[in-house]
Amino acid sequence: MQEKPVANTMADIIGGTKPAVQGEFIQFDKFTALVIDDMGAMRHALTSQLEWMGINSVKGVSNAEEALRQLEIRQFDLILCDYNLNRASSGQHFLEFLRNENMLSAKTIFVMVTAEAEYAYVANAAEFAPDDYILKPCPEKKLRARLERLFDRRYFLMSALTAMDAKDYARAVSECDKLLALDSNDRWQMAALRLKAEAQHALHDVTNMLATYRQALALHDNVPWVKIGFARAQRMSGNLEAAEQSAHEIIASHPSYVAAYELLADIRLELHDEEGAYEMATRAAEILPTARRFRTTSESAFLLGKLDDAKKNSEAAIKLSTGSITERPDDFLALAQIQTDLGEPQAAIHTLEKLARKFAEKDEFGISKNAILAQAYFDTGDKDKAKKLLERSQRLITPDNNTSAAMNRLGKAALKLGDEILGLKLMTQAVQASGKERQRIARHVSKSMIDTGRHDKVGDVIDAGKKRILVLVDETHKLMRSAHFEEAFTKVKGALAIHDENIEALLAAAQLHLLWLKKDGMDEEIDARAKQYLATLDKLVPQNEKVMAFYRFYNQVSGG
Repeated sequence: MQEKPVANTMADIIGGTKPAVQGEFIQFDKFTALVIDDMGAMRHALTSQLEWMGINSVKGVSNAEEALRQLEIRQFDLILCDYNLNRASSGQHFLEFLRNENMLSAKTIFVMVTAEAEYAYVANAAEFAPDDYILKPCPEKKLRARLERLFDRRYFLMSALTAMDAKDYARAVSECDKLLALDSNDRWQMAALRLKAEAQHALHDVTNMLATYRQALALHDNVPWVKIGFARAQRMSGNLEAAEQSAHEIIASHPSYVAAYELLADIRLELHDEEGAYEMATRAAEILPTARRFRTTSESAFLLGKLDDAKKNSEAAIKLSTGSITERPDDFLALAQIQTDLGEPQAAIHTLEKLARKFAEKDEFGISKNAILAQAYFDTGDKDKAKKLLERSQRLITPDNNTSAAMNRLGKAALKLGDEILGLKLMTQAVQASGKERQRIARHVSKSMIDTGRHDKVGDVIDAGKKRILVLVDETHKLMRSAHFEEAFTKVKGALAIHDENIEALLAAAQLHLLWLKKDGMDEEIDARAKQYLATLDKLVPQNEKVMAFYRFYNQVSGG
């Protein structure tokens, strides 16, 4: 194996004294690879080809579930994944799952191995495109050439990719700027611009993100990811009309690009056009069916009262995901609630007591399952069993599992069984979600109350749910500004007791503890609480600009 010249180090590349490492110098023996293919012969052939190139660490698995277990243990430099896995999870579904769950390192190269017909089907539709497609059969020489180019690009982008993995998005932007200044021949400019825009998106730096996408559009004006990125930046800037026009322009030139339809659905929701949102969600699911898209379409139909459509899409989500990595117990809850509302209580009971019996009856699932069963048994006339199920659902509530969705379902059951005080209390608690979830949960709560004949109470519940937390958060800010930290902590604890995942309350709690540490110095208990609030925020709103600023402030205060 020919050694890479010492002069061609990443320091040289970033410094601008040498060109990017070329394929002939790539040391394949340093890489790890994962091959995913359900056909043993093809899996063996691909594994052998990679080993022949010099990759010493190659792991072969037969399906997405095995691959996921491998990725939970380690990251790979390269993933070769067959598109047709002959299971509920296709290669495209698997890639979308990994991207949505943030399970792939920015440095991982993901290559889809596909037949020509499959490539034609998915290549122009999928937003989460792999780094490359390789058509079967693929001779070793051709495979090596494609991989050399991909690893060449990775070498060039390595400093920025490393920053992305570290969630140091400001540094990622800076590294991309260095690389863009270096790459004057346009070889990797689009890749660097895409990475830069992703980092700016994470920083919520909308103005500069728009400028980056304009720069990319000037180079290539009809690339789908550039155009959808620009449209999303327009939406983030509040220019919904321009974003909508951009999305329609994408569809005009790329009619199967699902991300454009999904963006239009989100814009329609912001404009309170639920019918329009449903139409766009339906189109996206028709073009590229996934369990996630069927869930979205089912929920949209459910909230519009299109229960037959909601049922059809919910059943499709279950059919597509059962036995795969995309299977979710919440799919069975959604279907059972739809069946109950359709007047099919026995079907709902069958869904939860037979089809969903493999899921443990605990946490949010247990609360919701018993709450929906209480509604269903009430509708069959078995009011005693319905009452027992309602009580069981309440007993399963803990401070850690009282989610808005569970409280809405339990509140609906209480209202249906005639306990208005409990039902309204739970509905009020449910709508105290925050951020982008607030509008969605409020729509579910409104529907539940209308379904149970409480039309006249909707406004009171929605307003009360929002106001109490906001009052306590405002009082927290006033007290922390005057350095009354103990009193401020009492207020914010009260807000979090109402809803422990309310973003405004968690931000106030984190800020309070950071100021507390700055004023009084490091204290073990205050420090532990500060880290807990920051960790919770990082989980709920990853890549949030304010949370990242809090982390930087914490490092200054703690000397980290």
